[in-house]
Amino acid sequence: MEDLFSLPDTLESLPTGQAVCAEVLRLLEPMGMSVYAIGARPHPDDPYPTSFLDSNMPKAWAEAYFDREFGPRDPMLRGLDELDRPFTPTDLRGGRTSLVLRAEEVEVLDFCTELGLPHGFVMPIYRAHGYRGIACVVGRGPDPDHPTRARLHFILDHAHDRLRALWLEGASIPAGLTPRERQVLGLAQRGRTDKEIALATGISVRTVRFHFENARHKLGAHTRAQAVAAAASLHILSR
Repeated sequence: MEDLFSLPDTLESLPTGQAVCAEVLRLLEPMGMSVYAIGARPHPDDPYPTSFLDSNMPKAWAEAYFDREFGPRDPMLRGLDELDRPFTPTDLRGGRTSLVLRAEEVEVLDFCTELGLPHGFVMPIYRAHGYRGIACVVGRGPDPDHPTRARLHFILDHAHDRLRALWLEGASIPAGLTPRERQVLGLAQRGRTDKEIALATGISVRTVRFHFENARHKLGAHTRAQAVAAAASLHILSR
């Protein structure tokens, strides 16, 4: 495999997230990894990402994640929280970690295997001001050995930072609002309370307020009402 020391400069030269992900995928495929998810860690009260996330997860996986409610029982998310270090699905299954899998968590891993993606690598990412990210890759394998894990760590660490930088550039304008942020603003415009928005969207009141704050900052608004008005004037609200 080619030398990776030039990767940071290569990624920095790429102008879009799509180009970054294509370069990352080119590097991953020789290691038997074909699917990636790189972005911000899901909010504790909402396991379904509404912040920055770049992924090429198969449609079947995305549908199952919501329809079968995999989010709250995804062992990889629990592994990130409790292990606080890189690991593989094989580590979880084989008892190589302190995490004892529950039956509903094994079901999530089994479904991934059914899709032909039994092996992978998952790593936490930490940055300033309490930011927490995630980088996860899966594929046919083989299970990554220690040198391969080191390469994956290097690739994913730099890919995450470039993708996050590009996302932040986009988030500085109103179009950077996520679908969930537009949804809560749209429901607020219709007079819904935080509790009613939480019930309508299936998230907690705390998470509703989290999305309001994110949207307010992105829109440069001082209050929630100003954020709703600004979004409405731009015709970017969703219902």
